[in-house]
Amino acid sequence: MPNAKDIRHMIEMHVPGAQLKASERLVGGVSAEVHRLDLLQPDGSERRIVLRCHGTTHSGHDAELEFELLKSLFEAGLPVPKPISVDATRKLLEHPYLLIEFVDGSSSIAQSRVKTYIDKMAEVLAMVHGTATDTLPALPPRLDPLPELLDFLSELSEWCDLRDYLSKLENSAFEGKPALLHGDFWPSNLIWSDKNIISILDWEDAAIGDPISDVACTCLELRYIYGEKEVKGFLSSYANLRQIESKRLALWLVYVAAAALLNMGSWRLEPSREAHMRRTAIRTMEEASTILMAR
Repeated sequence: MPNAKDIRHMIEMHVPGAQLKASERLVGGVSAEVHRLDLLQPDGSERRIVLRCHGTTHSGHDAELEFELLKSLFEAGLPVPKPISVDATRKLLEHPYLLIEFVDGSSSIAQSRVKTYIDKMAEVLAMVHGTATDTLPALPPRLDPLPELLDFLSELSEWCDLRDYLSKLENSAFEGKPALLHGDFWPSNLIWSDKNIISILDWEDAAIGDPISDVACTCLELRYIYGEKEVKGFLSSYANLRQIESKRLALWLVYVAAAALLNMGSWRLEPSREAHMRRTAIRTMEEASTILMAR
């Protein structure tokens, strides 16, 4: 964790003349350490910015690529936080970091308004998938779940029949127009103001490829939180805007559920929460497998 002295030196470099009034560690993320910094600017106005440190557990894009992507998306008009600066030299802080503007809003969804919010999530995700990619920095491809999925299933021995079936599939790569993918589109990575999404956070897993991979990720996350009914609502809303092919969705659902089963032990979850999520991921894999293997 950066100390106050290091943070003050960092502010002197990136926001000249500003003074640190207060800082707060923001919880929720796993791979980055995030702090809100409250600043007093030379003209007497107050400003809030966010420090994202890429520490030893970081597994996504490096800080410089994340910064360049945010810059491109912000300039394209997508609801993302405005990037301020990036430093990967490790001269000021122990780890690479970027500074972005703080977006004031909420990540919580009122239970009484879940349907409205989930409809908006589908609309915004479809907008992300329709974003032009020619001005973006080079992002990794995410076109074919199968090679990595077969590796996942090798470690989940109870799914050997499914692995045998999938190993015989041909042409599993996405053949449509590759889209911008967020990679982790779920409620905690969204900032809301009333019924609108005003910022999409955490682009460290962004890629270019099959939009259904994003849809599957969102479906599993929504099922953890709200259950199957809201997942169906999300899919219905998204399908009104962009096409969903059922077997392709099933293939990506198996992928994201298998990845979750292998990795959630490192997510620092409460035991009861992890047990619930494991049950949900297993049910998702069972249902998706039935769709995949149906003749």
